[in-house]
Amino acid sequence: MLIFKQLILGLLLPAIVTGGILVFAKASASKGQGESTGRETGISSGWLIAVALGVGYIVGYIGLEGLPPFPPREGVHWLCYLAILGVILGCFWHFSLWGRLLAQVVVSIVIPRFLLNSAFKYTWGQLEGVIWWVCLAVVIFIFWNFVQQSFTTWFPSGASSPFVYFGLSGGTAFVLAVSGTLRLAQHGGILVAIFVASWIVALVLQRHSSSWSVFPLSASPVVTLLLAGIWMNGYFFEEVPAASAILLAISLFLAPVGRIETIQRLGARRSMFVQIAAIALPVVIAIGVAIARSGLFGDNSGY
Repeated sequence: MLIFKQLILGLLLPAIVTGGILVFAKASASKGQGESTGRETGISSGWLIAVALGVGYIVGYIGLEGLPPFPPREGVHWLCYLAILGVILGCFWHFSLWGRLLAQVVVSIVIPRFLLNSAFKYTWGQLEGVIWWVCLAVVIFIFWNFVQQSFTTWFPSGASSPFVYFGLSGGTAFVLAVSGTLRLAQHGGILVAIFVASWIVALVLQRHSSSWSVFPLSASPVVTLLLAGIWMNGYFFEEVPAASAILLAISLFLAPVGRIETIQRLGARRSMFVQIAAIALPVVIAIGVAIARSGLFGDNSGY
């Protein structure tokens, strides 16, 4: 029964749901030519893809955990609500730049306070809590903007974007697993499943439309909030090493390497490989740190 929940409800079903909605979104986009630029000009290019990712995760969450309590009692319970919030935000992400910016600021400030409520109450003093709060809000806000840049500038079309997030979520799940956080690792596995489904759909459909943007801006709230939520749970409530958490969080910050003129001279395909390799490097190091800390190959090295 446990294997059934993990493989079918936690991996296969989320992938099917995400892939099915993405195919429907692409079919809808083909009927309305206004979505050809990949901007949030209509239903199919915007909120349907946010729904695909968010609902895919929610299905996997319910399959593993059941319905989350309200109010949430543990940090992991917030993940389902973060997915719901991401979908809601994605539905309105076609608003003005200032409206999106205001939403990013507010959500980046609010999420750490709610998710880490127990740490604010019982672990940190007042000053320490404020410092953590400010730092986390700034990191979430910056990471969110890097996610949006990855959708619009660094990997604007094709299968590169879902492949990058497949690797990032896969590295996250592996780090969580070797750190002894199997429950949370399963939630990272849900992300792996939905990004693999997105990657496969992109590989198939880009043959018919190479300019199709798999992840428009509207998908950024779901991706950002779920990754940030899992990382915060792993570091603050579980045994994920600080170095691994930091490396995972900053991996996407290396994506602009592909925009360096010297790298671009290598050609589109080679520069893309360099870009992906730059993102993968800190993820691989994060995995290595987690393995060393776990003591799988000897005594704990004390990272």
